Amino acid sequence: MLLTCAMLFAGRMVPAGTAHMAMADDETDTATQTTALSITESTPVVTDTSGYHITISISNPTYAATSPGLVTVAYNPSYTFVSRTDIQHWATGDVSIPVRTVLGTATVPSIAASKKVSVKIDAVADSDALKALQMWGPKPLLVTYQATQATDSQSTGSSDGSSGSDRTVDPNAKPIRLHSFLTRSSQGLRNAQTPPMAITMVMPLMNTGQQADKNAIDQLVVHDNGDGSDTKSTQSGGGGTDGSTDDGSGNNTDGSENTAATQSSVLTPHDNDALAAKLSLIGKHSDLQTIADPTALASDTGQRIDAVMQPAGFDITAYAAINNVRSYEQAGVGTGAWNARSALAAAPASSNSLPIAWQGKGDWTRQALSTARKQGYQYVIAGHDFDSSTTATVHTGTYTIPTSAGDITVLSEQKELGDLAKGKPTSSDADGETSNAGRIARFVAQSAFYQMEQPYAAMNRNLLVCFGTNMSAAFIDTLMTAVEQSSWLQLTDLNDLIDADAYRTGDKALQIVPQDSHLSERNTRSVTSALESLAESRNDINRFATSVLTDHKASASWIRKIKAAQSTLALHALSSAPRNIDSLVDGAKRLGGGMFGGVSITPTDSITVVSETAKMPVTVRNNHPYPVRVKVSSLTDSMEIVTSRFTEVTIPANSEAQVTFAIRVATSGHATAHITLLDRNGDTFGSAQNTDITSVLRISDMTGFIIIGFSLLLGLVGLWRQFHRKKDPDE
Repeated sequence: MLLTCAMLFAGRMVPAGTAHMAMADDETDTATQTTALSITESTPVVTDTSGYHITISISNPTYAATSPGLVTVAYNPSYTFVSRTDIQHWATGDVSIPVRTVLGTATVPSIAASKKVSVKIDAVADSDALKALQMWGPKPLLVTYQATQATDSQSTGSSDGSSGSDRTVDPNAKPIRLHSFLTRSSQGLRNAQTPPMAITMVMPLMNTGQQADKNAIDQLVVHDNGDGSDTKSTQSGGGGTDGSTDDGSGNNTDGSENTAATQSSVLTPHDNDALAAKLSLIGKHSDLQTIADPTALASDTGQRIDAVMQPAGFDITAYAAINNVRSYEQAGVGTGAWNARSALAAAPASSNSLPIAWQGKGDWTRQALSTARKQGYQYVIAGHDFDSSTTATVHTGTYTIPTSAGDITVLSEQKELGDLAKGKPTSSDADGETSNAGRIARFVAQSAFYQMEQPYAAMNRNLLVCFGTNMSAAFIDTLMTAVEQSSWLQLTDLNDLIDADAYRTGDKALQIVPQDSHLSERNTRSVTSALESLAESRNDINRFATSVLTDHKASASWIRKIKAAQSTLALHALSSAPRNIDSLVDGAKRLGGGMFGGVSITPTDSITVVSETAKMPVTVRNNHPYPVRVKVSSLTDSMEIVTSRFTEVTIPANSEAQVTFAIRVATSGHATAHITLLDRNGDTFGSAQNTDITSVLRISDMTGFIIIGFSLLLGLVGLWRQFHRKKDPDE
């Protein structure tokens, strides 16, 4: 009884069985203050019949359980945002706007350490709170979580403190707030209708998660199954007219070796489930525009594809920033691998013949735009950091830029909407944008505000929004549904955007083109390091073909497939968004190293020599489907026990051959012969093998008897002198 009275006097009761709650008041406050809120679900567009529904997740990242709490969702139905700054300040909690119209409340039980709970609040369409909303557009919405405390009549039998009696908000607990938006459409309202603003939503279809298939690479090195014969794929884009060059060994490096068979043979299978989920959205959302990496579509899907990007999403902006064409060619990626002609040749039959270059990690500088135009792209998409100028209202993101190769059209996305569609918050301080649902709510509110900025200019504006390459189909589906429900937006296609009046042309457009690629130092190092490793693998293949293989005519088709595989790995490694660049580069190195690794020396047993001369057999194995000719070198670490230096041997396909080295011994002892392989140019390759040689010299020929006779003669002369010498006087 005394303990109970003491706890009541302190205004707090410890729930039965909850030991973590027995802490000091300041510890409880800390646990409450670090409670995190996020929006799991919400109604992005409110109509006269939809009502408003929101699900809120409350997590407890602390070491102790929290007190029970109360969530309140309220908004201001009469407030109108007056500027972009105003709406952003609300999102980051930097402005105080009264929000007194309560949509609903929910009690929250005590949350255990490192756990979370969800609560759902529903406001029906005919509720007084929603009836108060008579103007369409975005409204400030506030989610508040505050700890509660028990009243004096609290029952001591409750385990979570939330049942059995009333609880009230704890005035000493600091509330946690989350700032978001409720956006009302014009449906069911008598407000004057304004023209909807055009918006183009683009979904890229890329496979950025592929890795090198080690088993397939190893099989390709040792087998030639005859597919992919002498004919080059039309995927290449042709010969020397597209910038192809010779790599110094008579081998074209324009990427024309790439074949569909090789694409699938050295890469892990596509994530077909994720791709199929996105492809299914095309039929569900008829106005969703798609731009596909042609290598990601293994076959004709039958779905509408509106445009194709450069194969593998090759990073043109990094290519221009590195500004070393030769390094890319030596790495196995010439312009023929990623130009517009290659993109169209590799595209499925159901796709539109519209090549559009996708932006890489860098910015579209003048040099990058000129490079894209030279490679046949009349249009590029700028998904980030193109026009940094600030304008009074949003505008169509179409720019016609003059380059040395002709005019090119830049389709630049609207920054805030584009960031949200890529899963990024507009600011790290925007507490309501930590979840997809919260970002979708902000997207809808922001687009409504843009239309309201200049409502009667909407018909002359067309905003571009691009989804991120790694965004899930579920997120894209939800956001597209929200856009389709937004009465102030009109979805358009890529052709409408291209045909729209350019916002800037000529010299005025040149003034806003970024002067620097802003390719980060980390990305620059990653690309240059990959280029060096890829060039080594390509050089290994060329060297093996010219200096080890013997029948160049018969093996030409096989070597082309090997090079095609290397080019495929290199092209994907130099993509604009590879998640597994190390795997792809290592796969290319494995391919180049495997060429020489397929010719090896079979380990030889130790040799014991019992005479001045002997023979040392060495067996060389060839695991490749074509014959090779190599030099075999032997060098010992002893001056008394030596072998012959070199010998040449031709090893048939998938076979082995034996060579012998002469051993000459001057004395008994031990030596190690280091045996290595050399190509026809005298350069070593592969792993060396060591053979132990032990000499036990025996007298087994005339030379030995002569030595013994001479030794006996010397002994007799010595004895004769010993008996006939004159002694000294003191002896």
